[in-house]
Amino acid sequence: TERDWSSDVCSSDLKGILRVRTRRGDEYGVRAKDIKTIRVQPPEVSSYDMQRLAQQAWPPLVTDAMGEWELRCSQGGTNRANSVRVAGPPGRQMSSMTRMIADWYGERGVSPLLQVTRPSGFDDELESAGWKRFRAGRVMTTSVARLATETAAVRERNDLEVEIREQANPEWLSLFRAYSPDTATEVDHIMESGAPSAFVYCRNNAGELLGIGRATLQDTWVGATVLDTVPQSRRRGIASAVTATMAHWALTMQASNWYVMVFNDNAAARALWERYGATTHHQYDYWALDEDALGSYE
Repeated sequence: TERDWSSDVCSSDLKGILRVRTRRGDEYGVRAKDIKTIRVQPPEVSSYDMQRLAQQAWPPLVTDAMGEWELRCSQGGTNRANSVRVAGPPGRQMSSMTRMIADWYGERGVSPLLQVTRPSGFDDELESAGWKRFRAGRVMTTSVARLATETAAVRERNDLEVEIREQANPEWLSLFRAYSPDTATEVDHIMESGAPSAFVYCRNNAGELLGIGRATLQDTWVGATVLDTVPQSRRRGIASAVTATMAHWALTMQASNWYVMVFNDNAAARALWERYGATTHHQYDYWALDEDALGSYE
């Protein structure tokens, strides 16, 4: 039976048995002698490559390399810009790395976080060193063509006015949940990253701003890096209207691949992207030394 395998999470734990995890998180044991062919369907990138790609659209203020791991720090406003991007097993003893990471973030006044893709292969080491898994997320992908097709009808709504601008103005920022006076420098840096971006404004016919979005182009990929709506307008198709506009913009930019990062416990966001054909590329966890470290925004 052909399945949607994730190529970077295969391991052999028993002689002659290949343990495989699908993109949806299911695990299977496959006898090596039963494998006839292995086919990689493009675009196929590893979880580490996808995390690196996502960082380009969400750049931190400060970075520092620790082997294959990258320490990222801003102002604590978002998890992605204030965590260690873990790309492989630790290059030294975990307790030693933990001390170095804690010191590095302590000097900058931010609680240390790790962003670790599943399966890591060293969860036990993390727990022994004092790390705790607090929140899980996933990267979901689809083709731009499919997303544009699936959302085409939404663009025909005549009760909404949706426009794209090249910058985020104060009104747009007022709807962005991660923005505050304390995180203004961090968010401004991210929004002005230099990558081609579409800032979407969705209004009703009275001119009230109901939803916002940000899509960022990176080579053949476009990432949906912001999608927020006002609370009183949720479940009214505002997020779909913003998504449809971002997808159309991605087509005009000749992009072919789409990605978005969502927390696993955000059922509404997951349902939205699944409805439009996105599937899980990989899952990841945030690990913290301090229970109060995690923010609410990806």
